[in-house]
Amino acid sequence: MADQPLKAHFVADPIELPDGRRVRVSAYPDGSIRFRVDGLPYVLTEAYLSGNPEKDEAIVKLSPGKQGSNAAYNYVEELRKRNNS
Repeated sequence: MADQPLKAHFVADPIELPDGRRVRVSAYPDGSIRFRVDGLPYVLTEAYLSGNPEKDEAIVKLSPGKQGSNAAYNYVEELRKRNNS
């Protein structure tokens, strides 16, 4: 029998960003955390997953568009097009 995916035991209310995108955070019984962000594509541009021993925190940064990647389009340009139409 295949392992069933863990069900989140906590799901935060979505956070709406100024440009309309939404971020959702879920926490799971095994201690994992899931971030869900609207407005693809994204590129992982920064990750400090073992944390800073002095601050005991981890950092993950996602950037939109082609910032050093083969993402489908440049998100900043796409926002300009949306705002000008």
